Amino acid sequence: MDYFNLTAHYAEYRFKELPPPLEWIEPSINMLYLNAVSSFVLGNHFASIISMSCLLEHTLRLALFDKENTGLRRKVTIEQLDSMGTITRLITEASENGLIDKADLPWWTEVAKVIRHKSAHYIIPHILREFSKKEYPDSEKIREIYHPEYYRFTDGEGRPTNHIGHDWGSFFHKSDYYICRAFVFDATKFIKKIIAKTNWKPDRSWWKSQEDEYNAFFQYKWTYEEMKKSLAKLYSSI
Repeated sequence: MDYFNLTAHYAEYRFKELPPPLEWIEPSINMLYLNAVSSFVLGNHFASIISMSCLLEHTLRLALFDKENTGLRRKVTIEQLDSMGTITRLITEASENGLIDKADLPWWTEVAKVIRHKSAHYIIPHILREFSKKEYPDSEKIREIYHPEYYRFTDGEGRPTNHIGHDWGSFFHKSDYYICRAFVFDATKFIKKIIAKTNWKPDRSWWKSQEDEYNAFFQYKWTYEEMKKSLAKLYSSI
């Protein structure tokens, strides 16, 4: 199978692993979410992680400054959004303002903040050390298939056992998929919890085509057969 066929084949299974998506709010939230989940489905896991990290931070900023309005009704300025500074301060402010539940705070500080910082600076070895030292949701037998002893460069505590340069290759072997899958699922859940603490209503006063595009992705039957039919229709229309 060539690259395109493999991508289509794996897309079918990755789409089934997605959580129920965010409801439509506005382009700045939903189109970034679409970037994250479509990247996961098409196998661009690092791009998915970065997009989802940006969305977590963006959603916190918007909710902190205006819990009432969305889209064109929002009056928040760029200067206001930028004044909050680091994601560490965002998480602290959101927690103090009741946007983040106390029980959820460890995830925001130990997962969201770490992945946001280390993916933004491309410090892959740190991500591996933090998020591959525990078993994946699948059985240990499945993990051994993807991470045989000769390829896993971390010990039981996640510390690299070889030269640091090997870790980038290890990440893009299969670890990126496992880390991304868990991050997409968790981030979707926690973004929904933030939105639930606002009074945001869907804004359909602008860029209706983007909502259509957003919905079309989730409504499409991401099966190998449907993708072949789509290609056949494209070919017949040329």
